[in-house]
Amino acid sequence: MLDIRHIVGAVLLFVSGLVKLIGECKDFYELEKGVHELCQKVCNQIFTWALEKIDTRLMNERDRSIWEVVGFRAKTAISTFGEFLLKRRLYRNKKTGETKFLLDELLGWPERARITPCLKELAVKLITELSFARAAEILSHLVPDLSPMTIWQVTQEVGEVLQQEGEEKRAAVFEDGEAPGGKEVALELCIEADGVMVRLQRAREKRGEIKHIVAYEGKEQTGRDCFALKNKLVVSSLNGSQAAWEESYAEVGGKWDLSQTQKIYIGGDGADWPKQGIEYFPGAEYCLDPYHLSKHLTETLWHDEETFQKVATAISQSNWQETQGILTEAAKKSRGNRKKRITKLMHYLEENWAGITTSAGAKRLGTIEGQIQHNVARRMKRLGARWTTVGGDRMARILAAKANGKLSNYVLRWPVEHGKLKEIAQLKPVEKQKAGEIGEWLQATIPALKGPFADRPWIKHVLRELARPDFAAIIC
Repeated sequence: MLDIRHIVGAVLLFVSGLVKLIGECKDFYELEKGVHELCQKVCNQIFTWALEKIDTRLMNERDRSIWEVVGFRAKTAISTFGEFLLKRRLYRNKKTGETKFLLDELLGWPERARITPCLKELAVKLITELSFARAAEILSHLVPDLSPMTIWQVTQEVGEVLQQEGEEKRAAVFEDGEAPGGKEVALELCIEADGVMVRLQRAREKRGEIKHIVAYEGKEQTGRDCFALKNKLVVSSLNGSQAAWEESYAEVGGKWDLSQTQKIYIGGDGADWPKQGIEYFPGAEYCLDPYHLSKHLTETLWHDEETFQKVATAISQSNWQETQGILTEAAKKSRGNRKKRITKLMHYLEENWAGITTSAGAKRLGTIEGQIQHNVARRMKRLGARWTTVGGDRMARILAAKANGKLSNYVLRWPVEHGKLKEIAQLKPVEKQKAGEIGEWLQATIPALKGPFADRPWIKHVLRELARPDFAAIIC
């Protein structure tokens, strides 16, 4: 596929550059960095040459009665081996006037894409942990002059794909009436929901709530005092409560066959929107998250251990009258802020009593705070972070896809035409005459083979081997 001259040219570029680096470098860092840049140059040249050869092959094999060549068009792309400029032919359909690039079509290269999939994957993984500026700074060591705006654009592209997919699933179920079609079977499901507030910019509201919903089949022990959620599914967005639950139902129903699920527990912290989950999952029970119940009791009664123990016992016995009586008596003996906190606790318990008494289900819950911290908060609530409503929604979805282990599926891997590429890449049979011609050409056009430096290792063991007629003919 490649002419021997391309290979020789690349080798000469690399060797001459390496010799210069070794002679001029001040330390090993400078040498290593120079070799990396040199390898990128060589990769760029060989890759560009290969694509141009493929483009020429496509031109020669096209249906000339239909496609005519309009001319060359340049395309700049950024990959893990740097930025490269590719010139390929634009074709026009003589009958319909349609235009297209046969090379782009063969490689599955999207029309406006500048970032290659491998580099995009690295960028997206970095921005789930770091700011756009910091991610660009780190990637610039691999690809110079990669700007934070480019990283941001990559994030928006992936987030948009996730947003569209989520909306399509929601619409299919709640607008078109389709069944979610999940295949996995779980006798019990736990679904916990909570929100995390993030700062907004260029929006009416200064803060927005990310709805974070986690569904799982239970907990399994992974080590001493260590447990992990079994078969976890995360859904996260800046949607309103109704849209968030509808999308969550579509996602959960698309994973599990809910008709075979015998029990579903919906966990929340006592806020109104998590309780709405029981409207979407038939037969579901709402349970107050034990973490938040314990948190409210401790924050209010930390100073009165006796009252704390009495209230905890009454709650464990599902005795509301007893619980109310104990707190009422404690409020009478208190003053100021302590009295207000006890009264507030009593109202909180009353509003969530139905969720508290389903203690069997509550024991299975209690993970949402940790999930929010690890999945969303540590990235989106970092110091100085502000989000537009669109950007915040897309980032939340990217973080959810990462938590589900599916982020790599959304990097938009370009689907190449394997059959055609394989045919183009096949080696041609060696022709003796052609081999001789190439050998003569190499001897005539590479003076180094017979010059004063012919005994140097890189000429003796590299160029001389490449110049052998049989080897040269195979590469052509």
